[in-house]
Amino acid sequence: MLTLKEKLYLLQLLKKEKRKRFWSFKKTDPVHQQLTEKLEQMIRNEQVNKAHL
Repeated sequence: MLTLKEKLYLLQLLKKEKRKRFWSFKKTDPVHQQLTEKLEQMIRNEQVNKAHL
């Protein structure tokens, strides 16, 4: 399991990579988008769960 801090860091890296590819006009893999969405969902879930505890 990853900690919330690790998840946020990975999400930041994925978004940074997407920005780099945008300016070089290279298409990102579909897996990149899926990972980004999953990480965002995991972070939201963890933040909601912490708020309810």
